[in-house]
Amino acid sequence: MSLLSSFTFNVNFSHALLFEQKLKTEFLPKLDLGSAIEEIKTYKLLTEIENGGQTYSVQLVFADEMAFRLFEINQKENFLNEILTAFEGQAVYFETLLEKL
Repeated sequence: MSLLSSFTFNVNFSHALLFEQKLKTEFLPKLDLGSAIEEIKTYKLLTEIENGGQTYSVQLVFADEMAFRLFEINQKENFLNEILTAFEGQAVYFETLLEKL
């Protein structure tokens, strides 16, 4: 059973380029790829939505529920805290967990 945890961030346009840069150079490299996370995918939403910001998706792939739980226990809080602290008042997010059929 493969799981995908998707974090969707909406970032004010004024901070979107900085968010992209920090995501690639600071936030994602700190994730421990291999111990729990099998793969990391990042996307920028191209569909135009009038929400005052740019939308990004960070998708983390896990082999099973145990690997996902390890991420939740060991990495998730730090990952989100770093992003939300760096972009306080400039970004919001929601998370979804999906199971591969």
